[in-house]
Amino acid sequence: MESLYEKLMEFLREEDKENSFKLCMNALEEGSTTVVNLYESILTPALNSIIEEYDLDIESLIWKEHVRSGIIRTIVECAYPYVLRERDKLGSRYETSVIVMCPQFEDHELGARMVSDFFTIAGYNTIFIGANTPEATILKAIETIYPTYVCISVTNHFNLVATKKTIEKIKRTLDKNIKFILGGNAFTSDPSMYKKVGGDFELKSFQDILNLYDGDERN
Repeated sequence: MESLYEKLMEFLREEDKENSFKLCMNALEEGSTTVVNLYESILTPALNSIIEEYDLDIESLIWKEHVRSGIIRTIVECAYPYVLRERDKLGSRYETSVIVMCPQFEDHELGARMVSDFFTIAGYNTIFIGANTPEATILKAIETIYPTYVCISVTNHFNLVATKKTIEKIKRTLDKNIKFILGGNAFTSDPSMYKKVGGDFELKSFQDILNLYDGDERN
């Protein structure tokens, strides 16, 4: 029997949105996978694999990446009822808010979107702002929400400069004890990069979120 990942990849390579969607929703409904497993072990690898699949065909890569991202975005958006179900099953609820965003110029938001669901499952009050967030916008959001954490997802390493500037501006402008959580492909090549741009924690998995509260309390 084919694994969920292998079957999904068959549909994605055919740009088959309907069957990709049905496959993932049925797996969640039947309980053969969880949202966390679906995001971490299936959707994320499926999204990342397209670069290797079409690395010698740039024109195909661009449009196929857009199509695949659109299909996966639909699956993620429709998984929200299962996100709430898994949150209630886990049973952890914190009076803690987290803003999840991408820095200015960063248009790849799917990773951040999945992370926002992870924080929700873990019991946090999660506010997802999305891609390409200007400094003035995030400052206004922080002033309004008063989050404990700001989680910034960066895919393109060229956007690390904007991330550093944003964090510095928040620290300089707002007198708040905000912790910065950083994650994304831009941090994979250098284990210390998240600290270099001003982060307090690096986020690599859902388990890191579960460990976050205890780890923060010890610091």
